[in-house]
Amino acid sequence: MTVISNNEHGARISGKSGHGPVVPRELLTIEEAVDLVVDRLSFKLVLTFIAVCCTIFNTSAATYITIFTGYIPYNEWKCVSEKCSDLEALAGSSNDFYSYDTMCKNDLVAGSDFEWTSKKLTFSMEWGFYCKNEAKLSLASSVIFLGSLIGLLFSTCLYDWIGRKKGAIFGSFLVLISLGASSVATSYSVLLVLRVISGFGLMVNYTGSYCWVLELAPTFLRNPVSGFFTLGWTVGVFMLIGFSKFINHWHYIYMAVAVINVLGLIVFFLLPLPASPRYSLIKGRKEEAMKTLQLLSQMSGSKVSLDKVDLIYEERNQSYLQQLKDFKAHPTMLKETLLGMTAWFIVSLISYSYQFGWSKIGNDLHSIYFFAAFGDGVAYSTCVLGCRLLGRKKATFFYFGVVIVMNLLAMLDVKFTDMWSLEHLVSIIGNIGSSSAFIMMYLYSGELAPTSHRGMILCLSSSCARVGSFVGPYVNLLYGVTDRRVPLALFAGLALMACVVVWFLPDTTGRSVPETPGDVEVLSGKKKEDEEDDGETNGVVANGLNGHIDNGIVVTVT
Repeated sequence: MTVISNNEHGARISGKSGHGPVVPRELLTIEEAVDLVVDRLSFKLVLTFIAVCCTIFNTSAATYITIFTGYIPYNEWKCVSEKCSDLEALAGSSNDFYSYDTMCKNDLVAGSDFEWTSKKLTFSMEWGFYCKNEAKLSLASSVIFLGSLIGLLFSTCLYDWIGRKKGAIFGSFLVLISLGASSVATSYSVLLVLRVISGFGLMVNYTGSYCWVLELAPTFLRNPVSGFFTLGWTVGVFMLIGFSKFINHWHYIYMAVAVINVLGLIVFFLLPLPASPRYSLIKGRKEEAMKTLQLLSQMSGSKVSLDKVDLIYEERNQSYLQQLKDFKAHPTMLKETLLGMTAWFIVSLISYSYQFGWSKIGNDLHSIYFFAAFGDGVAYSTCVLGCRLLGRKKATFFYFGVVIVMNLLAMLDVKFTDMWSLEHLVSIIGNIGSSSAFIMMYLYSGELAPTSHRGMILCLSSSCARVGSFVGPYVNLLYGVTDRRVPLALFAGLALMACVVVWFLPDTTGRSVPETPGDVEVLSGKKKEDEEDDGETNGVVANGLNGHIDNGIVVTVT
């Protein structure tokens, strides 16, 4: 029999009773155990988190690569036909002649009426995607999110089958294959198929890596690590901007991004990166979890011994179908998941409209994307400070509020120089707000979801984000068919709707991360600890909430 009681300091103590003396052992939840062994930030631990993030550097590059490989230089061409020359003569010395309006409103044809003068060769120029065919570029940009949606739905099973770490590696391999094949693609249809495969792999990789790093981090590092993880996305964008600046052929840009993917994968195999101890416990592999905790202890330089520590956990024989049934049995988890999915859709639509729409706002593609990427870096860095000062919920409100105000200001016609206007400036600030809100929803959802369902909930939420991501680039087409204030008003209205959604979510600031659906009910205040339904625990105390209490003594039979 295992006897569990409280010591004089209130800590849970267990020990074996029988013919010999009781050997005291401290009982800890996995949350408490991680906080215990990682009580400081060390150089080895920093390297570990950097290594975990290595494969996400190429994720943003693979997502945004069509912005540069498919760019349509509407201001870089010359007339070669009499029709075009006559139009040029009528325009006189106007600087606006070489523009989208001149080319598209007069139905000028590449090769017959004009020739591209850009030093860059993109697939849009090579395959004739401009004016009426520009929607093909939007499809090439958006179709990656169809693959992401399929990948995320698939990965809800994958993460629980092979774990977060192996799932992330599998996704990264798929991205590598698709990027390598795209570098030699000779047709639009082949490129679309490869974009779907790339989207499938990159979201399996990205979401798996995020679950992995979040579950490795102690409470005091969870917010900084989340911000650092998303900062890797910005690093990838800067890499892509650099490649496209100095590489003139779109095939070679794909090849360069593939090389970055290879380097990230090498790190995974060179370093002994630990698996998630939370995932190990959910699968009932206690010894594996203890080994991971011991490794984390060594990395952080902690002198804590785990020899006299027992982990409190619930061994679950869970399946995809059982996880779905849990949503019905635990309505609070269902409500929070649905609200989170709605917020993810909105923030993703706004964010990707920005990311794929900068070419509609300015002509200097590399400069404006550089400042946009810099703004993303600022967003990811300030999220840590925002969470610390305002807490999770208020910080999310604040960032969505920034999006609302900046889009309203962008409606004003104020021009500073030929290249910069008020719309440019406030759009960059609005992009910072939407990127920050995106990060907050990642962190928010990860902390609301229990470990047993975190992979599924993050995948479902990110699937909704992929739908928003798919729609986002098409919203930018409104700039060509209606007043520019229409999409700006749409973004402001959507951000306001997101604020309403977040209003109904609980604040997770300073709160423990739930391990099971029952913990979600307890933490929300809908159910008391002694009311939680423990089900089949196989003699294991679940999160300190199960067992019967009699005069401060909890007894479970082993």
